[in-house]
Amino acid sequence: MESQELKIVRVLPEDNHKLLEIGRQTFYDAFGPPHNTPENIHYYLSQKFTLEKITNEILNPESQFYFVFHKGEIAGYLKFNSGKTQTEIVKGKSLEIERIYIIKPYQGKGIGQHLFDYAKRIANEKALEFIWLGVWDKNKRAIKFYERNGFKTFDKHTFILGSEEQTDVMMKLVL
Repeated sequence: MESQELKIVRVLPEDNHKLLEIGRQTFYDAFGPPHNTPENIHYYLSQKFTLEKITNEILNPESQFYFVFHKGEIAGYLKFNSGKTQTEIVKGKSLEIERIYIIKPYQGKGIGQHLFDYAKRIANEKALEFIWLGVWDKNKRAIKFYERNGFKTFDKHTFILGSEEQTDVMMKLVL
């Protein structure tokens, strides 16, 4: 996909409804049935993807959201955390990529790579030591994507989805 067809724009507080809608849909598409039970996915979405929660995250100066547009249409989004908003305490100057989600019709077109490259550029501009993330150990496609981009596994942590404990592989890219 031509990068001139893509535009990355910071999500503003007034974009909270659109971010909530896209966040809920892309999470459901990625992790809903058959990967997880309907009960667990709906419970998780009702707890983690609320308007209040999304708005507070947008307003937090240590979290940043970006929409990626393809020919004027939102194709996905990126969320990264720095400082104390990172979901794990890691030693060193780092940036956590918490979410890269692409809307189904745009998947497989290089848009996720474009968002990842953008996050990497920001981390380099801030002279950070590494980028890290957690990815579900059953999400082999995502793990391969991050490995292709130079990430190495360094730990794991538990992710609670409804009533189920799952394992996330923690991966990092040294800059």
